[in-house]
Amino acid sequence: MRRKKSLLLFAGTTEGRILARWLEQEGISAVICTATEYGAELIDGERSNEENGAKSCIRVRSGRLDTEGIGALIQEEGVGLVIDATHPYADQATANIRQACRDNRGVRLLRCLREEGEPYEQTGHWAKAAGPEQEYGVHCVSSLSEAAVWLAEREGNIFLTTGSKELAPFSQIPDYKERVYVRVLPLEDSVRLCRDQGYGGRHIIAMQGPFSAEMNEAVLKEFNCRFLVTKDSGRAGGFEEKLEAARRAGAQTVVIRRPADQGMSLEQVKNEVKEWNRQ
Repeated sequence: MRRKKSLLLFAGTTEGRILARWLEQEGISAVICTATEYGAELIDGERSNEENGAKSCIRVRSGRLDTEGIGALIQEEGVGLVIDATHPYADQATANIRQACRDNRGVRLLRCLREEGEPYEQTGHWAKAAGPEQEYGVHCVSSLSEAAVWLAEREGNIFLTTGSKELAPFSQIPDYKERVYVRVLPLEDSVRLCRDQGYGGRHIIAMQGPFSAEMNEAVLKEFNCRFLVTKDSGRAGGFEEKLEAARRAGAQTVVIRRPADQGMSLEQVKNEVKEWNRQ
């Protein structure tokens, strides 16, 4: 009897953790990859079968992989289906996964992509920005560097929520050590990266989300921030709570647009996996 192909899930988001738990509940064998040990711990903390003493059908491994590393894992595990549930802004990881799948004939790839934030006109959380100077509105930019240049031309404190690995562009802002407050995960590596860029003391906010609108608003007011910088992380990433907090606090939201990408919703991916598993 021919051995059934394996499933490989790259889980760097809330959707990835939901899929990992769902695969286990459905009894579908899979290898789950996370970039960090912290990501693996989050998945392990949500696993169900081990709580009941049963052997799990999923295996979790951590560590960043380049294209060759992903290809080697595909061959080692006999993978037939790959799910890319990495962050919408992890464009290099997605590129590596896609190339590895192209290099291994017969491997199918599904991209699980969370929904973007709603357009300005469709939600009360977003103020429709008529121009870059609109007070309490939303200013959209295409990159972190563009956001930093725009902020450098303006006065006021900044609440930065884009992560510890992307601080460098904001170090070009005049008086950034006094103006910028960064929120990062409570990990040694994250805090070290902040310190390497010159941040210290109250300017490093090491906390684990999800964060409510009230929590975000409290931070904005505590540090008298005029700007909140965020990626469009969608509903699952707390994007709406940030927008609402900025509106309440009278701050302007600077949104980093997503890289262009195409994919499926969480439910569509589940349906595709069910169909694949029946084959």
